[in-house]
Amino acid sequence: MFTRLVRVVVRIVIAAALLWLIATVPLPTRDWELVVFIRVPLAVFVFIVYVGKTLYDTFFYERQP
Repeated sequence: MFTRLVRVVVRIVIAAALLWLIATVPLPTRDWELVVFIRVPLAVFVFIVYVGKTLYDTFFYERQP
């Protein structure tokens, strides 16, 4: 059980790093309203989907040792 929780924490840290990467990488446009309109929903969507997949795989998928 402890290794499962460690894997969850590591994967959530990876998701947070992806969120930070998406939020800080500059986009090739100068229209800042469009950048915010695209970047924020994309970052939140990727973060929620990745964390959801991680939690689902951790708690509902049994791995054989």
